[in-house]
This record gives sequence, structure tokens and C-alpha cells, in this order.
Amino acid sequence: MAENRKINNYSRSLVAFAACMGCAFFGVTMFFWGAMLPVVRESIAGADNFPWVLTLGIIAGTLICGTVMDRYGYKWLLILSAASLAIGLAGFIYYTTSTALYLSTFLIGAGGGVLNSETIAIISDIYGDDKRGAMLSILGASYCVGSLLWTILCRVLVNDYTLPMKTSAAVIAFLSFCFVFIKFPKAKLSKDEGSSILKSFTLLKYPLLVAVCSMLFFQGILEAISANYSTSYYVNSENGIGLNMALTALIFMTVGMAVGRFTLPLCMKIGGNKISLYLFMAIAFAGALIQYLMPGSILGAFLSMTFIGFGTGVTAPVVFSYLGEVFKKYSGIAVSLAVVVAQIGMLLGNFLVGKLFMPERLERGTFHIFPIIMCIVIILVVMHLSGVAKLTSKTKEKKLDL
Repeated sequence: MAENRKINNYSRSLVAFAACMGCAFFGVTMFFWGAMLPVVRESIAGADNFPWVLTLGIIAGTLICGTVMDRYGYKWLLILSAASLAIGLAGFIYYTTSTALYLSTFLIGAGGGVLNSETIAIISDIYGDDKRGAMLSILGASYCVGSLLWTILCRVLVNDYTLPMKTSAAVIAFLSFCFVFIKFPKAKLSKDEGSSILKSFTLLKYPLLVAVCSMLFFQGILEAISANYSTSYYVNSENGIGLNMALTALIFMTVGMAVGRFTLPLCMKIGGNKISLYLFMAIAFAGALIQYLMPGSILGAFLSMTFIGFGTGVTAPVVFSYLGEVFKKYSGIAVSLAVVVAQIGMLLGNFLVGKLFMPERLERGTFHIFPIIMCIVIILVVMHLSGVAKLTSKTKEKKLDL
């Protein structure tokens, strides 16, 4: 009981709560364009370029995050990154130039990039191997709650795109202020052990981290394209389901993801990490097939997006659980490197799949292969799992001080 209340002069419960709130904020970042792009492109010229800027911001924030938090700790980085997200949302409300819009988009991405890596590292650090996987699942569920609330706001307030931003910016700003009063774990590295972005890449000499990065690269592609382009796929399909129903289907995706992540701890306890991930990804594969076979069906859209969310949402908690078992001292750097590679996958996925939805290709109907692309990427993710599990066991056996 005492361990749950106070550990090293900080409350593990309060720190975990702050991490979950930060991850919920990141949910807003990740589903920002999936919910907003169909609406914003009607009001703001050049809006189709913003997803690129958002992803670049996420990558920049993630790169900086690992070296900073291992050397200087978590608290102020968490507060500043949440504030960056709130300022970026406010910038979209009060913008006066296109430059301001690009800067706001970058701030949303950078704040979210830091929040993603930092909250994973926090949970990985404060919980042992016996609880880490379950708590990472709860952290992931918090991400789903944030993205779900965001998509619901955008769905309900679809007539004025600034209202969801005003509401979210106010809530995020208030909670980030509350973080000031929470004590966080101290930095793990001393001045003599200080790190830099270039130095952090030396961790890639460990095959486990390379395997995790490769797996998360494809996972990043999958998450990006399923969240950002499924709405466009349903809207533009023959006998499409319309914008309102497409946004509602996106809500079903976040609900499915939340249910999957809340279910994952029990599945991991019964069947283990590998079996659980195989099962969940099979469900995601089924969802992509339904999307391909029933593009004009509202019921099919709701079912497929639920399955896709349920299946794809569990990869990160499982993989970061493996990573946390090995990289303890340099957890922030290891997590950030893996997340950067995942974000590069997102960037590439958004770039390539976005071309399917350009006006000239919409007329040709080539975007119909979109669900098939998702099926291929799901298979590539699953192919990496066995190697990651084996390398985790081998690296732990060596008992390296990581």
C-alpha cells in the first residue's frame, strides 16, 4: 500500500494520472486532421498541406523529447508540451495569415510528439515488469478517450470548426497548469552522463531497438492512414455514406481502440503478448476487408472502423512493454527513437496514400485500393512480432545496464 502512495517522494498515482492526461491530449493531435480536414478544407485554402506540417512537428518534438527528459526530468517538459498544443489550437481560432496557420499546426504536432514519447517513458519508468504492460494499455486507453472526445466534439459542432478547438484548448491549458503542483520522478542521467540527439542514435547498435523501430514504422503507416483517410474513402466511394456518417464512423474507430486497450491486459494475462497481438491484428485485418467489400454501407463502415480501431490500438502497448523490459536507464531515448521511426512511417503513409485522394485520382477511382494497402501493412506489422519477442529475451539474458 505504501508503495502505491509514495515512491521516492512522489505519488505514483498522481504521476500516472498526469501521464494519462498527457496521452489523452496526444489523442487530439493524432485525430486532429481525421476529424477536421473534411471541414477545414472548405474554409481554409491550402488545408491539404497541413497534415505534412503536423507530422513534421510530431517528429521534431519526439526527437527533442528523449534527450531532454532523461537528462532534465519530466515535469516542465510535460507542462510546456501541453501548453504548445493549447497554443496551437488557439492559433487556428485567431489566425490572421497562412504563416500563422502553419506555425499553429507545427505547435500542435510538436506538443503532441513530446506528450506521446514522454508519457510512455513515464509509465515505463514508474512501474515494474509485472505491471508495465497493463499500465501502458491503460495509458493507451487514455489516448483513445482524448481522441474520442475530440471526434465527438467535431461531430456535434460540425457547423463551426473553431468551437472544438476553443473547448479543447481551454481544457488542456487548465490541466497543464495543474501539473505544476505534482511531483515527478527525478532525471535519470547526471551531468556527466548527459546525452544529445546524435549520441542517442548509438542505441541503434542493439538489434532489439532496430527491430522495434522497424515494426513501429509499419504501425505508424497503419495508424496514420486509417485515422486520416478512412473518412475520405467513405465520403468519395460510390454511393458514399456522407460526411456526417463518415465522422461518426471515425468515432467508432476510437471506441474500438479504447475497448481493445482496456481488454488487452486480460488477454495478455491469459494468452501472453504474442498471442494477444496476433488475435487483435487479425480483427484489424477483418475490418479492412469489410471496408473494401462494403464501401457504401453505413453498417459496414461502423463495423469496419470498430474492428480496425480494436486491432490496431494494441500494438504500441505490447511493443513498448517489450522495450521497457530492457531499456530502463535510457528509456526516454529508446522510446523517442522508436516513436520517431513510427512518425516517419506516418509521414510516408500520409504522403503516399494522400495521393490516392487527389482530385484527378478520385475521378479515376484508384482510391478503392486503400483498404488493400491497410491489409498489406497489417501483415508487415505481424511479421515483425516474433523477432521482437526473441530479441527481448536474448537482450535481457545479457543483463546489460540499459
